[in-house]
Amino acid sequence: MKIVVVGSGLIGLSTAYFLAKSQHDVVVIERQSGPALETSFANGGLLTPSLSDPWNAPGVASKMLSWLGREDSPVLLRPKALPSLAVWGLQFLSESRQVKFSRNMARNVRLAQYNLTVMDSLAADLSLQALEGGRGTLKVARDQATMDHMIALSGILKDQSVGFEVVDQHRACEIEPALVPIRNKLVGALFCPDDGFGDAHLFCQRLAQSAKALGVTFQFDTSVTGFEQASHGVSAVLTDAGAVAADAVVIAAGSYSVALAAKLGVRLPVRPCKGYSLTVPIGNWQAGPKMPVIDDALHAVVTPLGDRLRVAGTAEFSGFDTEINPHRIENVKRLMAQIYPEFMAHYDEAAAEPWAGLRPVSATGVPIIGKTTVPNCFVNTGHGHLGWSMAAGSGKALADVINQTPPAIAIADYQP
Repeated sequence: MKIVVVGSGLIGLSTAYFLAKSQHDVVVIERQSGPALETSFANGGLLTPSLSDPWNAPGVASKMLSWLGREDSPVLLRPKALPSLAVWGLQFLSESRQVKFSRNMARNVRLAQYNLTVMDSLAADLSLQALEGGRGTLKVARDQATMDHMIALSGILKDQSVGFEVVDQHRACEIEPALVPIRNKLVGALFCPDDGFGDAHLFCQRLAQSAKALGVTFQFDTSVTGFEQASHGVSAVLTDAGAVAADAVVIAAGSYSVALAAKLGVRLPVRPCKGYSLTVPIGNWQAGPKMPVIDDALHAVVTPLGDRLRVAGTAEFSGFDTEINPHRIENVKRLMAQIYPEFMAHYDEAAAEPWAGLRPVSATGVPIIGKTTVPNCFVNTGHGHLGWSMAAGSGKALADVINQTPPAIAIADYQP
């Protein structure tokens, strides 16, 4: 079949790659000048089944109300976004009830675990050992209430066979010596040795190269304007560069998947949520970290990427605004200073690279993967903050669906 994939971020590239491995004729359409230049460009760089809890945890409504108007809040809700969040927001809050939240987290963990298996199968093809990353994450707690919450959530991890170790602050600093300066501010941590990390943008570049080698055609600097339909579904994807004939279409354009699907009468409960990151050279700091440290209280992660450090955090519901807000970047910088205060003496402001991207967040907190009501149209979106943690697994699962081969995971849990 000739299959058109819209989007060349983590999800679109993964889908295109596995479809090409299945001998399909694949065309990827991307409005940017190259792969992974939007949401997948400078994310936290994590492959973490251990961090699969959706953002709509129990009590999220009261927390978001208490954070209204605070530029330093972990989750910022801007008034201009409210009209677009009305119906979606009600479902988002409905899914925050404990039973639903636990179910949704378990689904995310299963997909993230499967993703690690698929990533292992890609290791030789993509030279994954050279992605400036490694294995292991440490999620630290600064108070007992946070520690208790982490331990409670770890029950779901245990049920899904995710390896972890609950440690005190002394053991946490043995695992990651870079935390020694703030040891007295920590209560404990959750160490997950099987989690992975690295440069997701570099991964996408490698994946795009491998996809090209399999025959995938990329049309960059090309925007989708609509779809041509026939009795069997979509017959062509319309672009500003002309029509592209298709036997099937996969919409994997992150937050922009919603508007594209709507052109076919398909409604997706997904909304954009802006995340920020700051990437800086480690410089001559000799005591740098060897694995990502996630600070639950600060809602931030600092990930080592070779000779760089990336701090990512905060969430902002502000519609499709991709502008980099300097106040939010300063907030991210402060988060880094609270995790690694000694690094700030080596911080090079001129070399720091700020970034913002729109995470596609589904109302349930679980990605949407599968066939739509249009017979030959499929979607792969809604992964939120877990894009790389689920991308390869999502792409492989959807390719199996299109090939009418039973996926290795229960795909019904993720279908539109």
